[in-house]
Amino acid sequence: MIHTFELFIPVSSDDIKQIFSKYGIRVNKYRYIRAAVKELNKEVKNVFPAYAIVRTWEHMYLDGIWYLQFKVDAVKVLNRSTITEEDYELIELDIRKFLTWHFGFSDYYDYHTLTRIDYRIDVKVPNPQHRELLFHLLEKYTVKYAYKEKIKYGKDENGDPLKYETSQYHKCKSTELVIYSKEDERIAKGEQIQPYDENIVRYELRLKNRHLNSMKREDKGGKGRPKQLKVYFSSELMKEYMEKHVIPIVHTGDYYKITEAEKIIANSSYSQRKKESLRKFLVIVSKGNIDTPLKKSKEEGGISKPTNRQYLRDLANLGINPILIPKNFTTENYTSFPSFLENPFKI
Repeated sequence: MIHTFELFIPVSSDDIKQIFSKYGIRVNKYRYIRAAVKELNKEVKNVFPAYAIVRTWEHMYLDGIWYLQFKVDAVKVLNRSTITEEDYELIELDIRKFLTWHFGFSDYYDYHTLTRIDYRIDVKVPNPQHRELLFHLLEKYTVKYAYKEKIKYGKDENGDPLKYETSQYHKCKSTELVIYSKEDERIAKGEQIQPYDENIVRYELRLKNRHLNSMKREDKGGKGRPKQLKVYFSSELMKEYMEKHVIPIVHTGDYYKITEAEKIIANSSYSQRKKESLRKFLVIVSKGNIDTPLKKSKEEGGISKPTNRQYLRDLANLGINPILIPKNFTTENYTSFPSFLENPFKI
């Protein structure tokens, strides 16, 4: 459900000095505060691996008040990948322990502001051949949806580049979607593969501060939703976000080769004309990508946006993903691939 999140808290200037001195860091030694924060983060992570200090800054108008922004890895806090809404109290307790260790009390948490949260759905794909096929099929997905542009190499939750093949990255200024192999991520970072990472493909939706701010608003499409961890630590809300931001990109339905998809369409209750249109639609997508039917002229088989949406709904009703498995697809590792692959993404 949750991977990482970021929040900031108001802190007195004395307590800001204390957290640096606790780790033996002399702030005056550094020309810029961000350099001192970088050193502080290194020291904090040695003691609290699930935490990272992001930045500190002084209040513009209130003397003696600073802000401390930090990130929490919920998976590392609980040392397990399965996290549910019921785990919120455990997470809050750990944050309060973290604050108490540094400041002697945890009341600062009562005034926290959430600035980012990463929702995730982890799915097991034990067969490495299937994982390789899945990430090849993901390349056929839309280049842009709801302002999110597809980027070949994105960044992980720490801002480090994703430089391995088994990843897919869509981003805009307010949200990001990244799909990646947890094992390959660990290998790329030179980290040990944890038991809960084995065979896992992660679908991760990152809600950034800009989005959280827009949802806080009472007008202009906002929901009046407070920027508080407990509010977003919700299975129902996560499901709502996944349905809105992920399904339109990865789609529902299983993956088939054209011959298998044709059989399902032929046995459906659709009219003969609709069956032929759906087959033609799948072929056009297969020769290009999911956006190709919208780019072609009518003479070339192109269709309008409403028709495109209808065809996607029709295929979804039949359990067919619009991305086909190529007929004679081969890679360096495999000379053939199955004619059917179950779509691992389920909400």
